[in-house]
Amino acid sequence: MQATPELILIVDDQTTNVMVLQRMLERAGYATACARSGFEALEMLEQQVPDLILLDVMMPEMDGYQTLQAIRERNHLPFIPIIFVSAKQTTADTVTGLDLGADDYVTKPVNRDELLARMRVLLRLKHTRRALHREQERLRFLYRVSQTLHRSLDIDQVLPEALNAINELLGASRGSVLLLDDQNRVWRRILFRPHLPPAEAEQAIEAVLREGLASYALRTGEVQIVEDAQNDPRWKHFYDDREEIGSALALPLHNYAQNTIIGVFILVHPQRNFFKTELETLIKALTDQLSVALTNAAVYTRLREAEDSRDGFIQMLTHDLRAPLAGMVGCFDALMTTQLDDDGKLFVELGFRAGAAQQRLIDDLLDVYKAEAGRLVLSQETTSLERIGELLSEQVLPITVEQQLTFELNLPAAPLVVLDEHKMVRVLANLVSNGIKWTKPGGTIRVVGTIDQAAKLITLLVSDTGQGIAAEDIPHIFDKFYQGRTAAQSRGTGLGLTFCNLAVGAHGGTISVDSQVGKGTTVTLQLPWKE
Repeated sequence: MQATPELILIVDDQTTNVMVLQRMLERAGYATACARSGFEALEMLEQQVPDLILLDVMMPEMDGYQTLQAIRERNHLPFIPIIFVSAKQTTADTVTGLDLGADDYVTKPVNRDELLARMRVLLRLKHTRRALHREQERLRFLYRVSQTLHRSLDIDQVLPEALNAINELLGASRGSVLLLDDQNRVWRRILFRPHLPPAEAEQAIEAVLREGLASYALRTGEVQIVEDAQNDPRWKHFYDDREEIGSALALPLHNYAQNTIIGVFILVHPQRNFFKTELETLIKALTDQLSVALTNAAVYTRLREAEDSRDGFIQMLTHDLRAPLAGMVGCFDALMTTQLDDDGKLFVELGFRAGAAQQRLIDDLLDVYKAEAGRLVLSQETTSLERIGELLSEQVLPITVEQQLTFELNLPAAPLVVLDEHKMVRVLANLVSNGIKWTKPGGTIRVVGTIDQAAKLITLLVSDTGQGIAAEDIPHIFDKFYQGRTAAQSRGTGLGLTFCNLAVGAHGGTISVDSQVGKGTTVTLQLPWKE
């Protein structure tokens, strides 16, 4: 296709001069336009912007210098090279013209070869400047797109923002997005045919993925440009399309880390040949940017959905476990009030304890997941450490007696504290239960507490004289489901200490462990003291 000739505007009040320049330029392959005054030139610039202006200096009413200044003051105009063509030949005249903003100065009578050479230099400069400006604009826009896309990792927010951004950058009128899962099934979508009923929309998606433009982009992994959708077999037409599609573009989206394709953008415009092949470099950069953003958003969204599914399962599971457990514990509680021999009482007591332990395990499981999701709610109330110790003793003292351990409790009655009493008792019960598990008969379990009113700090120590914890296990003992090297001797869930850590953290406190193998373990809790 033949290129459009560059347009040169000749501004001169002398008809002869205009005719000479016009003939010279047209023979050299340029298109020309003529203005007889500076005022007429300014009016023409509002209608059409030339590629270069040849401007006479000596004109009535508005000379060339004034015309030049008026042009340069019009900030909405792009850069236009301007050459003064004048009979004024002194060095001072040339300097004046260049100082006012002219790009070159040629004297009359004009030497044809010299003028054309100077014009070619300035036109190359103009094209270079315009190319640089377009590139800067594209880079600025790509940066804005990047900022927009990375503000969120929610795929349902990123998808429409990505579609709007790419439409704006490439000038598309409408667009669709299809994101695929590992089995190449569509799991997120935006359709530019919103009028289609759900069943027909599904059929349309299947058709474009099977034989439409999207299928070509997905199979090849390359950008697909349809210049004339009416006559291109890659474009899939539907009988009820309500608007004419002139041209289309399909951008495959890649997960570069896994070397897979995660989806496709389809852009359309009513004009034919709207999407140009010379935009492919920009389109590739934009596609890479969108691919990264959508890959990250897809991973985050899938993790969030998996966590929501997991949380729903945990809620259902703990509810279903609690119901029969509550009935079982209730039965044991009722049996304890009946006439039983010593063996019967022992078995009922053991069953009651097992039920209570199971209840604590369920509570730990649910609260760990609540805390990880940021939904652990504290029911803080005014109580005392002594009261917490009494509730703790009710739970653990019978077990320490049975295990032939000494249980020492030293928690002050005053001053009062503000804590979640129930959760703090569970924390201490978990820590004491761990101590009981690893301490041989004859050992000691201690729970000691102090309150530093000046520092507004509560310190609780839970210590035992058990076998201790290996040094390599200490950094991991609060990790969920972690089993230490000695865990095989007495299996646990690995959730108790995780709950302790999360519950203490929810109070704004810290928990730490000091242990020596063969000598015992001390767990230190430090909590803010509130009156």
